[in-house]
Amino acid sequence: MTRLLAAWRAGDSAAPDALLNLVYRQLRNIAAGRLSRLSVPVLDPTELVNEAMLRLLGNGSLDAQNRQHFFSIAATAIRYVLVDTIRRQHADKRGNGVVDVTLSGAEAISAAGDRWLDVEEALRALEQQDPRKCRIVELTFLVGLNQQETAETLGVSLTTVERDLRFAKAWLREHLS
Repeated sequence: MTRLLAAWRAGDSAAPDALLNLVYRQLRNIAAGRLSRLSVPVLDPTELVNEAMLRLLGNGSLDAQNRQHFFSIAATAIRYVLVDTIRRQHADKRGNGVVDVTLSGAEAISAAGDRWLDVEEALRALEQQDPRKCRIVELTFLVGLNQQETAETLGVSLTTVERDLRFAKAWLREHLS
């Protein structure tokens, strides 16, 4: 993967497709795991990964240095696609488009979306306060890296990740309560 990322940075036009083929299944599994935490499916995991990859690979300037760095960037892209989708669904619910769902289905989508938007707002606030702690939350909960992998990705010690994760969880819990 590191070689493909380097080839892409060097201008190899085949590298983005090869990279996508290499990581697609893993990204889809990550997306499915994250989406399963929603009580109502907001987006299909395949659609989520496809949209995130279009955003990542489409701009042609992915500057990931290694596997962990790539998945860190992918976590952010997945997060933004999910939030954009929820916002779009909320806009549709408010009249920007006609959505044919039952009342209970609309209420469930709204409640799940509201939770995700609350989490997104909290993550943005945490990112303003301490970007590293936000990256640790993304890598741990969106990408599914363990704490050692997160430490390697961010170039910090395992103790720092553990401490920052404890702080971030408490901070988010308080911010969301």
